Amino acid sequence: MSSTLSKLLIFILLLTVNAQAKNPIYSPTFDDMLQKTLHGANYSFDDINITIDVPKFADNPAHVPIIIDASKIKDAKRMIVFADLNLIPEIMDVKLLNLKAIFSFSIRVAQETPIRVLVEDTNGLWHIGSANIKSFGGGCSPSTPEESKKFALLLGKHKSHTLRQNKTYIIKFSIFHPMETGLMFGTNPFYIKHLELYSNKELLATMELTSAISQNPTMVFETMGGDGTYTIELEDSDANKYHISTKVDN
Repeated sequence: MSSTLSKLLIFILLLTVNAQAKNPIYSPTFDDMLQKTLHGANYSFDDINITIDVPKFADNPAHVPIIIDASKIKDAKRMIVFADLNLIPEIMDVKLLNLKAIFSFSIRVAQETPIRVLVEDTNGLWHIGSANIKSFGGGCSPSTPEESKKFALLLGKHKSHTLRQNKTYIIKFSIFHPMETGLMFGTNPFYIKHLELYSNKELLATMELTSAISQNPTMVFETMGGDGTYTIELEDSDANKYHISTKVDN
């Protein structure tokens, strides 16, 4: 083997090792998920500008609270969240438009897994934040017969609150929905898949969601857009549509 070829192979090996070293939490599926999600777009690992708060240990794998704050990335355009080792790794894909990159929600986990938050800035660079969710797993189980009867009666029932802090509006809502994964034999997927946020007919954000989101989803997000009066439009995988109106609490 020529010395030139040897040097080239060593250089490639070093590049590979360095690329892996930048990933703060290794997992065997991460590279495939990243390629599937970003299709070769430029990215950098960034746990300084993206913080992800998760429990020290997720005792209830069906409801793992996640808090994301990527507000340090100015004028962020889009945010994607996935969990490397989940049976349904994709969690949400958000076009931020006039929404801050700050979110709170709960997810299911099938086992211990890294969770990734990818945020695109105005230059087209994706920033990747990482955290590890420790859990025994098993959070993808279907609803029990008793729960299914309850969902049939209460499907789509919701509540919401909107608060104002300085120039920011904080919107919180919850909706009764089973968010079935369809992963268990004899069950079908049934979940809220699409969300749009409006203020006086102005579109502020769109979200694509998956059944990795916990039953009876509760979400909190923030915007500086609108006038304190908002409409949340949701659609599930059976084409049912839900309408939530909310305004600043008096």
